[in-house]
Amino acid sequence: MTRAQTSVAFEFGTKGETLDRLAPLVGAQYFVAQLLFCVDDWRRDPMGLVGDIQRRFGGESALAVRSSAQGEDGHAFSMAGAYTSVVGVPPRVLEIRSAVEQVIASYPSEAGQHHVLVQPMIQDVVAAGVVLTRDLDTGSPYYVVNYDDVSGRTDSVTGGRGENKCILIRRNRPESLRSPRFRTLLALVQKLEQTVGSDELDIEFCITRDDAIHILQVRPLAARRNWLHVGDASIDQALEGVSADIERLSRPIPGLAGDRTLLGEMPDWNPAEMIGNCPRPLALSLYCRLITDSSWALARRNMGYRHASQGPLLQSLGGRPFIDVRLSLNSFLPAEVNPEFADRLIRWQIERLAAEPDLHDKIEFAIAATCRDLGFGAYRDALLDAGFGAAEVDVFGDQLRNLTQACVRQADGGLAALYERARMLADGRRAQGVVQSKPEALRLLARCIPEGIIPFAELARHAFIAVAFLRSAVDRGILDATDAEGVLKGVHTVAGDLAQDMYLLGQGGLSEALFLQRYGHLRPGTYDITSWRYDENPKLYLSGRSDAPAERGSRGLTAEREKALDRALAAEGYAFGWHQLSTYIEQAVRLREAAKFEFTRNVSDALSVLSAWGESLGLSRTELSYLRLDQIEESDDRGLLRESIAQAQARYDVTRALRLPHLIAGPLDVDVVRMPLGRPTFITGRCVTAPVRWIHVNEAPEVVDAAHDAADAPDRGQGRVVRVHGQLHVRGLGGELGVGRAFRLWEVLLGRTAPRRFGFDEFADLGTVSADPGFDWIFSRRIGGLITKYGGANSHMAIRCAEFDLPAAIGCGERMFDLIARGRAVELNCASRTIKQAN
Repeated sequence: MTRAQTSVAFEFGTKGETLDRLAPLVGAQYFVAQLLFCVDDWRRDPMGLVGDIQRRFGGESALAVRSSAQGEDGHAFSMAGAYTSVVGVPPRVLEIRSAVEQVIASYPSEAGQHHVLVQPMIQDVVAAGVVLTRDLDTGSPYYVVNYDDVSGRTDSVTGGRGENKCILIRRNRPESLRSPRFRTLLALVQKLEQTVGSDELDIEFCITRDDAIHILQVRPLAARRNWLHVGDASIDQALEGVSADIERLSRPIPGLAGDRTLLGEMPDWNPAEMIGNCPRPLALSLYCRLITDSSWALARRNMGYRHASQGPLLQSLGGRPFIDVRLSLNSFLPAEVNPEFADRLIRWQIERLAAEPDLHDKIEFAIAATCRDLGFGAYRDALLDAGFGAAEVDVFGDQLRNLTQACVRQADGGLAALYERARMLADGRRAQGVVQSKPEALRLLARCIPEGIIPFAELARHAFIAVAFLRSAVDRGILDATDAEGVLKGVHTVAGDLAQDMYLLGQGGLSEALFLQRYGHLRPGTYDITSWRYDENPKLYLSGRSDAPAERGSRGLTAEREKALDRALAAEGYAFGWHQLSTYIEQAVRLREAAKFEFTRNVSDALSVLSAWGESLGLSRTELSYLRLDQIEESDDRGLLRESIAQAQARYDVTRALRLPHLIAGPLDVDVVRMPLGRPTFITGRCVTAPVRWIHVNEAPEVVDAAHDAADAPDRGQGRVVRVHGQLHVRGLGGELGVGRAFRLWEVLLGRTAPRRFGFDEFADLGTVSADPGFDWIFSRRIGGLITKYGGANSHMAIRCAEFDLPAAIGCGERMFDLIARGRAVELNCASRTIKQAN
């Protein structure tokens, strides 16, 4: 039963049959002329059909020969991308025959009644893509429009080629969409919904230069059986609550500069990176308690910044974490700044970020001046151009200089003292031991704030100032990028120790026991109780050998470069030169990492103790993850806790169903969500952690099996992470394995009507550079997840993963994918929407 039905009885057929049936009902002008024939007809008279094609489309410059198989676009399975289509076919005999044979060859051997669809290629395409009338992962009430308005191709979105654009529009707010072209498209989509009697559709479209819309395919969404069981009314109610929260937070607040705020996932303390943009309640409440409630502001006050005490830095919008940008920007002002100037400055900064939302994760470099580095002159010019007076800007510059100079002086023992406070956490653990009780976990967390988090927060800000000096020196041309990299490479951090010790472990030069004594507390998700520690699952993280770490050591600056830096620092009015600044840089970067290593041990130990406490009550880690920290503090009643967990799970399903932008300027941004490039589409709410293996283009499917079999399955049944690097063709099994043959293999191994469900004990993770359906054979293997560099919410691969309930991150973008490539293990947490290197 679909969510929306009308009295119209509509029956889906093959791709071509469905288009034929819709054209007279919706309007022939929206559909491309086509010729449809079955495989048996082709086998009886191929030349006759070639003649029919030429007579009908002979005047066209090129043709599209597309699959239109039985069951390809059904309610149970879409078979998205399973069969071959050939585009750009010249209307000549040999080329037409070849293209049709390629399509037929991709069908199963008994394919007599399968169809082949021939259409003229549409010319002057300015935009093409796919509209899903429900969110693919959760079934939430959004129109999801994934489109390409650059290449002129009609298949770039479905094939997962390149980074396409994506917008989501609330189903009951289509009027919020500004684009006239897309408003017209949505009106047509709504007409299609009414015609077929369903609001669960997958619609391919293209738009030509004259703004004509052409429908290329309409099929049911086959992923619905895996959707969340959350009613549209619950989601709409939650979104109305989010809108009300945005309005409330945007009002002027006494003592806080700026007349409104922005809310972002990544500005300041980066919650989307640290806990994900859809964290479970324990991770969210723990992050807030430790960091964003007050520690962040106290650390900055200690350093001479303004004390932003008007509220917590992190705001939960429907369970999703967002940073209050106005509060963040206030906390970067020197304590003695003039209130009237501060108000105008924060207003200008907020308007600048609103105009350039892609800077949301760079506000400390591109929006705010948080210290006076060597690039302050350019910032001063920007303020003057914005209408600020020279005198007041110079006063602001003096205040930043005083603050920055006081920070650099901390290299004379102040930074070491901060780290020593964090290091004393270890002394406390050794002196008292770690008792397996809930009070012990709470004690570990309470000590962590004054002794670990606040010193770390100060050191992290010092490290930012240090790196800002290097970046500004490069921007000014005083140093080149290689110089700056050389300075940082000379900093010996705990991360370098870990890499070296992991290499020694693999070489047999370090025992596993000693390695785990040093690093066993590490877990990919620092605040996530469901994330395994190294010492809880060493086979997962430590199996195999590590490459020797790159040699470290500073490439010293030339005497000429050092003198140039001394002159630049003196010109900024500083009493220190490069020698003192380089000492500051080394200490700040090194001690920041060391302090983080110390305080995260307390957090990790506390989570382990809470896991044991939960186990004593019969509560799993997953169940505990749905409790807030205050609920854990207040009760040991298993019945009461289970009731709280059940309520939280229901709320969390709603949270997962919400789609919010990375930066919110006002309530209307809740209605139309523009997804940034490089932000993956996550499928399912599951988590996979496993070692990494690459499969390159032209490797055979059996390589996946060999990779899995060669790895002794680590504890808890987790297998091998595999990432596929390549595009379309795979060789093996005695020859080239094309799309069709690969998909037949899938049918054999998994079954056509009852595909195997992937259990949590069958974890392997698979990632591809492309989400091209040429890799459809992967669904025949024991995989537990998928990571791709490209591909959008509506690509073939996304649709297939949703159908199989397979954890996936589709379209990570180049930067994130390359970071993943450096690790040997990865944690793919689709619930919190995070991907983390596990080592």
